[in-house]
Amino acid sequence: MPNRDTVGARSIKMWRLGFVPVPTHSTSPITLSVRSCLPGRVRWDVPAVRGQRFLAEALAIDLEAHPQVIAVAVSPVTGSVLLCFSPDHPLSDAESWLRAALERQMQSSQATTDMDAARRVGTMPRSPLWRLLQRTEPYRGLRRRAMAASIADGLADGIPPLLVGLTTDTVSRGSSSLLGTLGFKTASSRLLALTGVSVVFWALAAVFEYAKERTTAELANVVRHDLRNQLYQHVQVLDIATVESREVSDWMAVLNDDVNQVHSFLRQGIEPMVAIASNIVVVGASFVLMSPGLALAQLLLVPPLVFASMALLKPIRAKFIAARWDGDRINALVTGNVSGMSTISSFNAQRIEAERVEEAGARFRASIGDADRSEAVYVPTLRAIAGTGFVTTLVWGGAQVSQGTLSVGGLDTMALAQLRLLAAVARMGVSLDSYQRTAAALDRIYQTLDLTPSIVGGTRALPSRTTSGELTFDNVVFGYDPARPVLRGLSLRCPAGRTTGIVGATGVGKSTLFKLLLRFYDIQSGRVCVDGVDVRDLRLDDLREAIAMVSQQITLFAGTIHDNIAYARPDASFDEVVHAARTAEAHEFIEALPDGYEARIGFGGLTLSGGQRQRLAIARAVLANRPILLFDEATSALDHATEAALQRSLEVATRNRTTIIVAHRLSTIRHSDIIYVLEDGCVSEAGQHDELIAAGGLYASMWGVQTGDVRRGSGPNSGARRKRRSDSAPI
Repeated sequence: MPNRDTVGARSIKMWRLGFVPVPTHSTSPITLSVRSCLPGRVRWDVPAVRGQRFLAEALAIDLEAHPQVIAVAVSPVTGSVLLCFSPDHPLSDAESWLRAALERQMQSSQATTDMDAARRVGTMPRSPLWRLLQRTEPYRGLRRRAMAASIADGLADGIPPLLVGLTTDTVSRGSSSLLGTLGFKTASSRLLALTGVSVVFWALAAVFEYAKERTTAELANVVRHDLRNQLYQHVQVLDIATVESREVSDWMAVLNDDVNQVHSFLRQGIEPMVAIASNIVVVGASFVLMSPGLALAQLLLVPPLVFASMALLKPIRAKFIAARWDGDRINALVTGNVSGMSTISSFNAQRIEAERVEEAGARFRASIGDADRSEAVYVPTLRAIAGTGFVTTLVWGGAQVSQGTLSVGGLDTMALAQLRLLAAVARMGVSLDSYQRTAAALDRIYQTLDLTPSIVGGTRALPSRTTSGELTFDNVVFGYDPARPVLRGLSLRCPAGRTTGIVGATGVGKSTLFKLLLRFYDIQSGRVCVDGVDVRDLRLDDLREAIAMVSQQITLFAGTIHDNIAYARPDASFDEVVHAARTAEAHEFIEALPDGYEARIGFGGLTLSGGQRQRLAIARAVLANRPILLFDEATSALDHATEAALQRSLEVATRNRTTIIVAHRLSTIRHSDIIYVLEDGCVSEAGQHDELIAAGGLYASMWGVQTGDVRRGSGPNSGARRKRRSDSAPI
């Protein structure tokens, strides 16, 4: 699948042709309007995808699968769709592709939404933050301690105005002050009592703050740990199609960035909210005790504060979600470019990629700027409303002091308490920013956790020790897009304990057979069977435990060479690992390394050559010792001498095992017990090597090209090739 953020230099140059504005004529209820148009490059405004992230993703994937489409970019923020295609096609063709894809995805999206809504009515919590609170349920004791410590620390933060008011009252009123009425008759006794109260208060404040910092940090850490583990375990059981439909950077953003954002919010983002609540309690208590009338007047400010907060928060959150989407896109672009820097440099496309990064960065800057501007209005608005109450306190409280109904200390207490409340409201901006980012992060986290795999294992067991491994593909129809099938009624049989070779042109569906056998994807019709049992009826664990595969794309993990070979059998002995390496012709180069089998390699094994990586992957599959072996272009990176040696070793390793080898290099499969040639999604030829050469069909043509003896192949127009043999293939 092409990466929507990767466009070849040839396509970029094609885009730079002259601007030709062309009106879009619509006969469909879907609204489209052309923003810009070049030969082979058109940008539409599509209101239907604006604000619809998953619809935008699905539309991009759908369009990328179209054979005439070179590149696609869909933005759910602006509602724009950029389509790059061959300039030989008119605008009307591109519009029809876009309309058809949009209709398909809108119907699919609506169906999914309806099903999810029906499934989740009465069960889904209304707020991601509520789900976060539920996540802390296993740690109720720790949660209670953290909340109690935070509230106590917040209340302690509101005490200084009371101390200032008490001091002012003590100094200005003498024996008539509060301390004087409590029995402290002399000035020295009152000051001593005031000192004692202050010392006790600051000591308690220090204890409360320590308890708050420790408990909130512990709670944030355990929630992050559990959330990351649950996310990772859940992603592992999702369908491969779901995992492959998103960039790696998207998954990493959820597993790392979003989880860390939740940790940061629990650690620091809640504290300003608690401080505001605590200050409100202190302000309310001081007003009620000292001036009930003024307290009642302050209550009139609560409705405007609530209304302003609710009116501003919703658009702020929506804008932050949109900004995060643009941020994810630029992260994916930069990650892909850094990993593919050698390709960029080899095509001298640095300027083009820099422009793309700059354009993506500009979109992110615009969207995050819009979110920041909306957020910047929030705190000043609340401060302006709360400031009205402060002015009221000064004017009305001052009048009461002049009339003798309120002490100077009481006015100081109320005024300072309100000032601290205003300071807490100002700090609310930090908490609001953290809240919005955390709400967006939790949306993505729980959207991921709410994904359910569509491929579910059956109930029948498949014991690997008693599995003979006979494989059957019976009239299989499959397409990654059901409207464009890759396999069209394909039927073939792989005898148990024998080696089967599969060849054909690129894109004909050879590797797809392995994905269907492993149930990475499910077929649209037909049957795929192991020992006569449909794979959909087998337990997934049993099915995959019976198969070892060497993929086209070799995956090596960070660790030692020994660990990578023993990946499928961690309990294997060192001698067994060495034997598997010898079988894969890898022992010699491993021994030549400074640390031998304990040599450490990074993820992907980039310090090794392509052939070395393939030999390690083959050794891993051999050590797995499973009844079914799959090799997908497993010798493509090997030189001919190593391939010949490896084939001799594999004759032993594959003995009495069902083995399927997909290869473009026909020398790899020439000794197979049976060879199938795929064409147009079906079996066009089947037989052993010599039989297929004698038949003079497509296989003979491919062999002639690879050996240089083109006389033996009759070419692609051969009548023998044209006559299909899929009906006669053994089933």
